[in-house]
Amino acid sequence: MVDFVKSKSGQEALLYVSELLHLQNTIKGFENLPRGGRLIVVANHPTGIADGIALFDAIREIREDILFYANADALRCCGRFAETIIPVEWVIEKRTREKTRITLHETKLALESEKTLAIFPAGRLARVEKGILTDPEWSQSAVSIAKKYDAPILPVRISGPNAFWFHLFDKISKELRDITLFHELLNKKGKEYQLIAGPPIYPSELDADNRAATLMLKNYIETQLS
Repeated sequence: MVDFVKSKSGQEALLYVSELLHLQNTIKGFENLPRGGRLIVVANHPTGIADGIALFDAIREIREDILFYANADALRCCGRFAETIIPVEWVIEKRTREKTRITLHETKLALESEKTLAIFPAGRLARVEKGILTDPEWSQSAVSIAKKYDAPILPVRISGPNAFWFHLFDKISKELRDITLFHELLNKKGKEYQLIAGPPIYPSELDADNRAATLMLKNYIETQLS
């Protein structure tokens, strides 16, 4: 798969992966998705890379201008993913001034061009805690960006098949756990996903404190969207 997408445009590569996985999406509430204008789609991250494909499939029928915040490693698979991905370094210890500058610059270009930006604020896969699948602490970036660029947030809750091997190895070895990520993408082929979108949330409706606003948004998406 990696060899094939290397020669494709970013959009073609996403479409190829979408067709390869052929996810069975059940969507609800996507009439709330604005058909034009700058927009930030914020979603939880329960199953891995396939969450992005499920979200891409749900949105592209309405808007084709979607860009994703994603790990910069994706650009190694397909250089032209830069057309559809804004590279982000989620690991704070690995961030540099230059990496941050690129992320902020690409974000500015996207939203000032009135595009759709999809963000998984967890930055990594959800974990099982006390028998409940929940995202780790969310980055405040989505809320901060929404306020800075006066962009509405479309909240989306994603549900899908359990990332069994990831969660198994998560308790044993970080290295083994991370090796499973690509496998967890491919084993989602043909699996069922549910995506629920709520009404847009406008910056004026967010708490003035970014941390509090992020916590409320996370809680709303994970526990109240149904």
